[in-house]
Amino acid sequence: MRSDNAEIRDELQGSISKIMDKDKILEMKGIVKEYGEFKALRGVDFSVERGEIVTIIGPSGSGKSTLLRCINGLTVPTSGTIDLHGRTSMVFQHFNLFPHMTCLENITYAPIKVLKVPKVDAEANAKELLDMVGLSDKASAYPAQISGGQKQRVAIARSLAMKPDLMLFDEPTSALDPEIIGSVLNVMKGLASEHMTMVVVTHEMSFARDVSDRTVFMADGEKLEEGTPAQIFENPKSERLQTFLASF
Repeated sequence: MRSDNAEIRDELQGSISKIMDKDKILEMKGIVKEYGEFKALRGVDFSVERGEIVTIIGPSGSGKSTLLRCINGLTVPTSGTIDLHGRTSMVFQHFNLFPHMTCLENITYAPIKVLKVPKVDAEANAKELLDMVGLSDKASAYPAQISGGQKQRVAIARSLAMKPDLMLFDEPTSALDPEIIGSVLNVMKGLASEHMTMVVVTHEMSFARDVSDRTVFMADGEKLEEGTPAQIFENPKSERLQTFLASF
């Protein structure tokens, strides 16, 4: 017969598990993505807690962007499971703004069409977001009339307009000139300070080191190491990660 203490312990463990599950916004297990004979992802496990900022680093072709696209369904895994609690929004490397729409229209389009937000409310929110990213004077400008860094900040505002639970960033600064990268990173640091849950694929090592709660290193379609920024950047375990970091 089980003791009362054992039953109490099991009940507590069950309660703890429920709390942990509630706090976990994303859990991916055994994610495989194959393109013919090529395996872009080789059984990757990946999870994110609410309010956590996770950066993913690694060489080009390591599967980082593929993993990100699996989260929001842009890429369908060959096998594996994805448990997502909440709405995602994604900021792409090349902005993906509608060229025939103004900055304001780019931001309001999805909330009006998808979330059925009244136009007047969507526009008011869009103006607040443009102000937040330092572009309140660009509401009526078209993408062709603004710089790359400004386009990316509009793209961030557009993603925030969907009120996501999880923000995904796919190398958001890699298409930008070096002198304007800082303006985009500052906006992202602002989001981090407000505890927005974010997964960021990036080559900006200083950003990953300064802002992340956790950093994941990927290579050849596998997750090779993960840990705090201090663990990853100051005490890399694998020779592969040591070689990668030495190139920066």
